[in-house]
Amino acid sequence: MGKPGGGRAEISNRMLSKFHVINYTIPTEVNMKRIFENLATAKFTQFYEEIKQLCEPLAVATIALFNTLAENFLPTPAKSHYVFNMRDISKVFQGMYLARKEFYESKEQIMKLWGHEILRVFHDRLINVEDQNKLK
Repeated sequence: MGKPGGGRAEISNRMLSKFHVINYTIPTEVNMKRIFENLATAKFTQFYEEIKQLCEPLAVATIALFNTLAENFLPTPAKSHYVFNMRDISKVFQGMYLARKEFYESKEQIMKLWGHEILRVFHDRLINVEDQNKLK
């Protein structure tokens, strides 16, 4: 919520009294890496060694892609849904958490799963071919 003006209306104090406002700052890239690398490490503890080694690269690559999207695809009136936040990164890892050791035995399979989750979370949000080609 910003100050009134530019399409924003003033919200009465009576209405505001019905809500709790929670604000948090975006963690640094180092903290985000630690969070998502730990999530991946916890998931892949039972997997083969070559898959365990992917935890850090998956976290770094996902955060790098997130940063690129957040910088290059800003919301506009026609693309108001181009708002990216940490929830998008967590959706990628939530999808990867569904992987089971019985079905994913190699790092190539995990990388395909990660690619699928990236496409599902980020690529599907892009509305035209121009934007999709910029991402490639």
